[in-house]
Amino acid sequence: MYKRIVHNGMPCYGKHVLLHLVNCNERILSIEEVKAFIGSLVEEIGMQAFGECHCYRFGEGEEIGLSAVQLIYTSSITLHTNDLHREGYLDVFSCKDFPAEQVVESVQTCFAPERIEHQTIIRE
Repeated sequence: MYKRIVHNGMPCYGKHVLLHLVNCNERILSIEEVKAFIGSLVEEIGMQAFGECHCYRFGEGEEIGLSAVQLIYTSSITLHTNDLHREGYLDVFSCKDFPAEQVVESVQTCFAPERIEHQTIIRE
């Protein structure tokens, strides 16, 4: 059953992987590249997209960036970026288990950040 993951022998509601991407390549600035990345990520972590990825640029001054949302059948993937600093904040949450390491690898392959800070939270 996919609606519960097991962590330390206990059924939990889901896994939440949070990443901070620092000093990425120019792909982080492109709506098309971000949408392609999220589409690939959905497949690479064994999820199924629900509808299309929505991605828009907005903000003011130094806070202009992209926000992208992809619903998946087991929750969502979101990415918020800052154009000026080429930073990104990626959240992947699902009640179906997935490999957190694959999320990090996919980010490294696409956006080549100078540094990735990440954590995994198990939601009970």
